[in-house]
Amino acid sequence: MATLAELLKQKEDLEKQIAAAQTAERAGAVKEIVAICGRYGIKHSDLKPHLTKPRKKRGEKAAASDNAA
Repeated sequence: MATLAELLKQKEDLEKQIAAAQTAERAGAVKEIVAICGRYGIKHSDLKPHLTKPRKKRGEKAAASDNAA
């Protein structure tokens, strides 16, 4: 059976491997997104409405909490 120190070392090594894999996959996904956007002529301004949440207007939050009470 492995000692605690050995297991912690394995965990540390695995966490490094996971971080490297995540970085590589993210880079691949970004390249794919850029290629698709280029192929279809999609610009940041086309995507922005789909990437951000609409802001609530002033007073809308207070009105919503008043209705809940």
